[in-house]
Amino acid sequence: MRKYIAIALIALIIIAGCISLGCISQEESKIKIGVMPDEATLPYYVAVEEGIFANHGLDVEVVPFLSAMERDSALIAGEIDAGENDPVGVILLRNAGYDVEVVSLELQETAEKMRFAIVASPSSNISSLKDLEDKKIAISSNTIIEYITDALLDDVYADKVEVKKVPIRMQMLLDNEVDAATLPEPLASYAIFKGAKLIISDAMLNRSVSQTVIVFSADFIRENPESVDKFLDAYSEAVERINSNPESYRALLVEKIRIPEEIAGSYRMATYLQPRAYPREKFEEVLGWMQSKNLVQQDIPYEDVVLNQ
Repeated sequence: MRKYIAIALIALIIIAGCISLGCISQEESKIKIGVMPDEATLPYYVAVEEGIFANHGLDVEVVPFLSAMERDSALIAGEIDAGENDPVGVILLRNAGYDVEVVSLELQETAEKMRFAIVASPSSNISSLKDLEDKKIAISSNTIIEYITDALLDDVYADKVEVKKVPIRMQMLLDNEVDAATLPEPLASYAIFKGAKLIISDAMLNRSVSQTVIVFSADFIRENPESVDKFLDAYSEAVERINSNPESYRALLVEKIRIPEEIAGSYRMATYLQPRAYPREKFEEVLGWMQSKNLVQQDIPYEDVVLNQ
């Protein structure tokens, strides 16, 4: 009997020591994050494929969507825990009563790298911003596309034409069915490759207007605050790897973001941002624009939307 007691005590000592040394792995925290075919999401794929999330104790599944509506519906329904989004979309969700929070800024344009652009059709005589006056420009209304369009147009009036689906918007432009269109990357670069004319991009402004953000459901944040911190730490590591050697991730970007083959080799890689709070002044700019269009009927405090890291 004493023999068995001694064996049991030894086993307990070994287990206790192993736990203290971390040799017994704890169950990984599961996170599902919804993404669009957007270059902003490259760090998620890098963190999954290179085991960065796993090294931080996370089991992250990147769930691709083809439309923002499908992604947001999945977040609302609890089918995903997080998503890449934009400030207009987040404020619309909060205005509708859905409890989501921005945990970090994700990506924005730089002087070297555009994110959105207004491009003119190949056969048009448009060559400058003022030439867009009274011309038909294809957009998606009440979205980040329209917000950026208004910022790029400034005081130029153009006749906005509703074309929700981006590939169709680009094709209408190339077929000369509209005078111009606002397109995101990489389709803006592809349209230019196909003969469309760059009129103005967000990279040409003296201020930043094109931010994307990382959003989590508030329920997930409340129940798993440490997992959110680990997620951002892993994201930070992936960003560092990409920025230190961007060309080594070109093939993955082309595969996941569906960059057309014709421009895959020359497409400019983005410089990714380390996790940081979405700036208050940018939030207020977007909110003010939405209120001016009567898209938001209530006051939405910055502190209610942006997580205080």
